[in-house]
Amino acid sequence: MMMQHDKFDGTLIAASFGERFEDRMRRIRADLLHAATLRAHDDSPWFAVRVMSGREIAVKNTLDDAGIEAVVPMRKGPEYRRRGRVIPSKMIPAMTSYVLVRFMPSDEAFLGIQGIEHVIGVLGGCDNPRRVPNSEVSRFKASADEGLLDWELETTVFKAGETVRVSSGPFASFSGKIVSCRNDGRGDAVVEIDIFGRTTPTLMPLAILEKV
Repeated sequence: MMMQHDKFDGTLIAASFGERFEDRMRRIRADLLHAATLRAHDDSPWFAVRVMSGREIAVKNTLDDAGIEAVVPMRKGPEYRRRGRVIPSKMIPAMTSYVLVRFMPSDEAFLGIQGIEHVIGVLGGCDNPRRVPNSEVSRFKASADEGLLDWELETTVFKAGETVRVSSGPFASFSGKIVSCRNDGRGDAVVEIDIFGRTTPTLMPLAILEKV
């Protein structure tokens, strides 16, 4: 003989607290992000967080407001000429789509970082994140501050299909293949880099590339 129940016993999750689902998820994300506020040592490595293009500063500001250490090295962008008038260059991120972040690594901290608006993920993934040495971040930032990564700076001329080595920044020591670039040695190049078995197309300054 089968018995049927015509009602459910119990209470909906969080209903007894009068908390809406959206509020509960917002609280959970805030708790996870708080884990990333645990400061690392001054010589600890950094993590490269991939973000939507054009949202680097917005993500950095969010991290700053949360008390999380973050940096976006900046450089001079290209000049534009319109109707015979020169439009001065603006400061742009030295590495498009990346923000460098430092914190005490934990599952909660990585999940909190990934929950920030405009964040796509962590370079290498949360299970095996790419650790960028503090010395490399300092060197990369210094190069940007000194104008060595400026868009208009003339560097080596590259061609699509060439194999290159990255000399500085979050991808330092990695090799890749140029997908596209200008033919005058200025600006950026799209480079396909193999990161832990996954090909990642990345826009980076020609100034940090070396021919292999």
